[in-house]
Amino acid sequence: MQPDIPRRPPLELVKQRSLWVVEDYRKGSRTGKTHATLDSRLSALRYAKSKMEADRHPCLVRWDTPRSVGGLYWNPLFDCLTVRRDDLVGGWTVVPQAGTCAMTAAESREAAADRAKKLQRLYDFKQLRVYDGRDEEYEARDHRFLRNDITRSGVRFDAEAVAEPAAPDEPDPGTASAAEPAGPSDVGTVGPASPGQLGASVPDVTQVEFTDTDGAVHLYSTPWSGGTRAQIVTVSRKHATDDGVPEAFAGVFERWQAHDDAPHVASIYESGTDPTSWVAYRVGRHTLADIGTELPARSRLEILGHVADAVGTVTAGSAPTCGVSPDTIHLLESDGSRRATVADWGIEWTVRDALGLDTSGPYTAPEQLDGRLTPTTPVYQLGAVAYWLLCASTPPDRPSPDVGSIPRPIQGISKRVKPHLARALLADPDERFDTAEAFYGALVDAA
Repeated sequence: MQPDIPRRPPLELVKQRSLWVVEDYRKGSRTGKTHATLDSRLSALRYAKSKMEADRHPCLVRWDTPRSVGGLYWNPLFDCLTVRRDDLVGGWTVVPQAGTCAMTAAESREAAADRAKKLQRLYDFKQLRVYDGRDEEYEARDHRFLRNDITRSGVRFDAEAVAEPAAPDEPDPGTASAAEPAGPSDVGTVGPASPGQLGASVPDVTQVEFTDTDGAVHLYSTPWSGGTRAQIVTVSRKHATDDGVPEAFAGVFERWQAHDDAPHVASIYESGTDPTSWVAYRVGRHTLADIGTELPARSRLEILGHVADAVGTVTAGSAPTCGVSPDTIHLLESDGSRRATVADWGIEWTVRDALGLDTSGPYTAPEQLDGRLTPTTPVYQLGAVAYWLLCASTPPDRPSPDVGSIPRPIQGISKRVKPHLARALLADPDERFDTAEAFYGALVDAA
């Protein structure tokens, strides 16, 4: 069977000096065909998205720095590849969710799944879903970019590490199956909780989407009652009973739950400890990481105010906390207004710290690298988010930036905010603003 989708490489958007280059992604080598060179990121991004859809490239990788990915955009045609039972052909077919033509078929579900993995790798489908015989539940496998968290805050992405190996004599997936090469996410791991396992534990779960199922903490998304959506964060089953992990999760969860009725703290729907520690909470259509750089200047300041309020609420009279980053700030929209809520509150950091795993990243305060939290840890994290929003630049790798090294703020924000950003990002916790509210008040006065 011949696929009805052309095989083209992903596109990537790379800054070279003062120009933005749109080129083919070639296994991270940056030697792919160049399609356009433009003098602004916005123009280059518009061109790249248009070309991606018009010429049917599967996705677009936007780089912030040579080793930091700022965005990953997918062509809807390549959003999902499915394996389903087809009684008409008396077997299992592999079909793009956005198409109608089967790319291959097999007599057994296992054989079809093996071929589908090959096709996912060859054509760069975002997700592969292998359904059961009743076409209800499914097992999902994300594209290698997603499995390696290349857009996650703090990840320093080595493109070569997840590039597909050269395969000059690739077998035809329609006639033979090929073994999937093992990668960092495939070796020595216990799989994420399946939709069935979550459905048995989490009330109201009817459909589960795998958002991030690598690492020590896993994320799932699901429709919830009342037309809302929920995100479920769980400890990886591999680490569910490791020393200190259940206690680490519970400590953060209890502080969060004590304040989840506050307007800017994400509302908790349900929680439990089976199949591992988990919590389901309300989210909107977007996180700040999704659309933060598209918001007008005043909206960005308003969002920072919401986050400062959330931090003040959760930390008042309790132990220090963390977990503030663009990925954990959710944007809820209603009747033309937008409200930010903060989730996680350090669950991922505290679990990784309990396991002795790396916790570094652009939104990680320096004391966190030593396994400590201070009253001004969230001030540093809010400062890093503010730096990203107000200067349209990735937060500095090293704390205590010089005021002169801070980029010019975006249009609509005065350069007078720069000293306040520098103070929030000081390495010494005692020299920062005392509270997130104090930092935000200084920003508003200066902006």
